[in-house]
Amino acid sequence: MLAAPEDPAGYDPGTMGGMRHRVLACDYDGTIANEGICSPTTIASLERIAATGMRLILVTGRTREELESVFDHSSLFSALVVENGSVVIDADGGETLLAPRLPRRLVEELERIGVTPLVIGRVLCSTSVTQTAKLSAAIAKLGIDRAIVLNRASAMVIPPGTSKRTGVEVALRSIGETPSSMVAIGDGENDVALFAVAGVSVAVANAVAALKARADVVLTKPNGQGFADLVDALITGDLGALTALSPLAG
Repeated sequence: MLAAPEDPAGYDPGTMGGMRHRVLACDYDGTIANEGICSPTTIASLERIAATGMRLILVTGRTREELESVFDHSSLFSALVVENGSVVIDADGGETLLAPRLPRRLVEELERIGVTPLVIGRVLCSTSVTQTAKLSAAIAKLGIDRAIVLNRASAMVIPPGTSKRTGVEVALRSIGETPSSMVAIGDGENDVALFAVAGVSVAVANAVAALKARADVVLTKPNGQGFADLVDALITGDLGALTALSPLAG
């Protein structure tokens, strides 16, 4: 069983030039995957960086079942953080829930009022952003302590205070690592919380503006292509080369 989350305050993210990077935390959709699919080239990049001994953590808003339906290389990762930080899966496949389970009565109400599509996880449920008003109405009607988090075209319902940050902190402790040793790469609004705790944060070229504004490095290429550039820089130990290419440089 993984340890419960602790107060994350006080972490020193360090500096990009003076750190030793031992962990790479990757978002899935829009970062290493394009339209839900991780290309053979990107899989090769994952294999290359894993072969160096760097620990990989996958951090996604997807449920475990959603992820497994499109990605069968989870063995490359030391831990999986799914459901937007609310569930952590260790290397042996064991699950730790970091928040209360999704109330059945909320699911029943969302089905009754016709929220579709509707993805049901252990803690999270999600749908299209077009269904946000229905989500709000159901939560208010039932008086349930849940928050709505928007991420690109998706709307996720999760317990307040749950985020990719809280999930990755638990995953890091489970493998004996610290946030300052972690490089994080992402593309969406829900990756802002992940970036807040990373030693170095990297946004792919197709990232939303809010994430690019929080990134230490903004790559010049989208999703898997940008990820390959990051892997090359990590293997050569030259993240400064990425900084020189970044629109934020200078």
